[in-house]
Amino acid sequence: MPRCRVDAEATVFFVSLGSEIPCRMVELSLGGCRVEMKQRVPGGVGVSVEATFKIQGIVFRLSGLTEWTAGKIAGLSFGPMSSRRRDDLMEILCEVEAKNAAEDETQTVEAGANGQGTGPVAARAPIVMPKPILGMDGLAAGKSSNGSSGSQILKMPEKEQAPIPSGVERRINRRCEVDTSAVIYLVKVGSKLTGQILDLSLGGCRIHTAERFPVGIYTRVETEFRLQGLPVRLGGVIQAIHGRDLVGIRFLDVSQRKREQIAELIDEIVEMRGVGANE
Repeated sequence: MPRCRVDAEATVFFVSLGSEIPCRMVELSLGGCRVEMKQRVPGGVGVSVEATFKIQGIVFRLSGLTEWTAGKIAGLSFGPMSSRRRDDLMEILCEVEAKNAAEDETQTVEAGANGQGTGPVAARAPIVMPKPILGMDGLAAGKSSNGSSGSQILKMPEKEQAPIPSGVERRINRRCEVDTSAVIYLVKVGSKLTGQILDLSLGGCRIHTAERFPVGIYTRVETEFRLQGLPVRLGGVIQAIHGRDLVGIRFLDVSQRKREQIAELIDEIVEMRGVGANE
């Protein structure tokens, strides 16, 4: 599964050994994490563990196994978790990846201002994983349930972002079917794709792209479209990829004024359809 760089204090409890070791978490995904301990990792591979960490103010305690070890470094794969906990973790990953993208962009601008070139920020040292971190279903990323290779498909949560204006609380889960053209701007790459919006809510939308979608989830994007004749442009991240040309986008950093505007437009569409059906 796609991994997100983090920097958080954590502890790993080795169940069979009865010992807890403080460490630093440097990578996190839905399926597992990579941690750097202050001592050699005990017990080897396949040891039951519980990882406790705090990300974006939310504390997680997840059980799993040591997937691989290398001295003081270990890769952990998480075991089954509740759908609510999984949704919380996914939302956090989207927020962290969006923050990472913003920081990288700032560093690029600063490097250009200091005469160090305008190209992308120097890539971090590649992370070599002896084994892939497994997801909840025990499958490595890129494998389908029948064992065949194929495009990765991640179903993401439908939960909307907070805070929510009091006037639109009752409409927060309303997903409205629409049919309007859209443009997806890939912020870091500097390119764009065209497509058609299939449905829209206050928290995001689904878009059928005119060509194969070239990047993965957590990618920072901006989406531009017209709703009821009004132009709308919103920032967000890719939160789901279904096949080759269908993507789910979660909106981020939407102002209260714009959220209320979108909510009113969605209400208008729903009301118009209701009147048409009654006629």
